[in-house]
Amino acid sequence: MSQVRIVTDSTADLPKDLAAKYGITVVPLKVIFNDDEPLRDGVDINTEQFYRRLVEKKEYSRTSQPAPAEFCKVFKELTSDGSSVLSLHLSSCLSGTCQSAQMARDMLPGADIEVIDSKLASMGHGMIALEAARAAGEGKSKDEILGIVRHMVSGAMLYFIVDTLEYLARGGRIGKAQALLGNILSIKPILYLKDGIVHPLEKIRGRAKAIERLTQIIVEKAGQRRVKCSLVHGMDPEGMKQLYQKIVLLLNCDEPVCSTLGAVIGTHTGPGVLGIIVFPE
Repeated sequence: MSQVRIVTDSTADLPKDLAAKYGITVVPLKVIFNDDEPLRDGVDINTEQFYRRLVEKKEYSRTSQPAPAEFCKVFKELTSDGSSVLSLHLSSCLSGTCQSAQMARDMLPGADIEVIDSKLASMGHGMIALEAARAAGEGKSKDEILGIVRHMVSGAMLYFIVDTLEYLARGGRIGKAQALLGNILSIKPILYLKDGIVHPLEKIRGRAKAIERLTQIIVEKAGQRRVKCSLVHGMDPEGMKQLYQKIVLLLNCDEPVCSTLGAVIGTHTGPGVLGIIVFPE
């Protein structure tokens, strides 16, 4: 059994069955509706409950990162038998989660803990955690796994469509896409993450055309290279189906890993998001 343990946070949006299968420890962030008690993402509230409150009940939500003490408890347990820990997290430009993990690492100076800022979000760092855990299960060394992680971080391409920029703006995560605010309703922005920050790419009129263009962009970027791929959505299964049917025919990849955006990422993107993350092999 490998002595490298993989930790990530709930913004990775990893399907629970995959996290369990590969022994990935997920530290939850929290979502807070109005001034209610914080709810642990994926623990106290699931995706269906979250979007119901967000869309049907029109409740406002905000998010909160884990405290260093929460990471410290996890790290202490995982390293108690001498194991190493690789802890992969949401872009530090979008959240203080990575900093909390770094503070927890510093609280355990005798433990072998590596904290990595993925500069990604959602299944961006979720896929990296998944590949790291697979490598750990195969008995690869910490350095070998770090090589895989760094290669994936450097080559990742994350593009997404939002139904509205309202949520990114309200949560302060809008980054360089600020310039697109105020557009008419039928315009669907295509955005991407670069160096952990949201950037605007194009403005497309109509959702169907936006999905078509998103597909074209990814196919152009990936070319014929062999890739790993993940598709994500914010409670838009029909849009996900359309994107999936296009991608599987055009990309040189195995079965894409599909996921629904959880409560924390959903707070900042809103409903109706469609995204694709690609990692050249």
